[in-house]
Amino acid sequence: MTVQDLIKHIIKLKGSGLNGDEGVLFGDPNAEIRGLLLCWMADVGALRAAAAQGCNVVLCHEQFYFTTMFGPLTAQEMSWPANRARLAAAAAGGLTVLRVHGSLDMICIWDEFIRVLGVENPTPGTGWNKVLPIPRTTVRELVAKVKATFNVSHVRMTGDLDKVVSVAGFPWGGLGLDTNVGYQATCVNLGAEVLIAGECDEYGFSFARDAGVPMIETGHALSENPGVKLFAARLEQEFAGLKTVFHPDTSAFTTV
Repeated sequence: MTVQDLIKHIIKLKGSGLNGDEGVLFGDPNAEIRGLLLCWMADVGALRAAAAQGCNVVLCHEQFYFTTMFGPLTAQEMSWPANRARLAAAAAGGLTVLRVHGSLDMICIWDEFIRVLGVENPTPGTGWNKVLPIPRTTVRELVAKVKATFNVSHVRMTGDLDKVVSVAGFPWGGLGLDTNVGYQATCVNLGAEVLIAGECDEYGFSFARDAGVPMIETGHALSENPGVKLFAARLEQEFAGLKTVFHPDTSAFTTV
């Protein structure tokens, strides 16, 4: 299987072409895949892990490099320390880096995020502009469930812990951030009584607070890791002999 074969398979699963921010970002776009590492973000750790495990292709969900704005990497930005470190690691490992962002969200990431929380998408693979019923519960009980599901000792949240809720919206990934409050608004307008989010910031929390809807943060990588892991397992099952490795991403920060 080549990288182009993999891209064609992804397009077939999605039912349409790759998005503008997707595709091969580094390396040989026609490489024969000897081993495929799938990760949330192709950071230095993931790139080195790929090389160490005999993988020559990395499929990442998030951006490979950092830029001042979304768009092609400029010469100046290429010199930023984080970008230099990633480019050097990819070059040293002889890697091809393929990004699959919104397409993978559509194929399985959103569906798998809600599934691990005990909720099923009635129409899998059709997107996320919907809210779904959950067993009637207090927000306090829901917080405990979220912490247990993602094996974390604490979460950030806003809202009344004693509020009883039965309809949830799921702003996975970065949809709890200020740049994506429009998605929160969509969920609220559709009747969400609580939001279980990926990554949030104070602007996003402020929006939820003033909308009167509690919001619980899990984390960007934590909310999307399950879908990336599922996709790795699906590829391994669908393509006999294809070596696939799932590299779990953890938060880039710690609390002290």
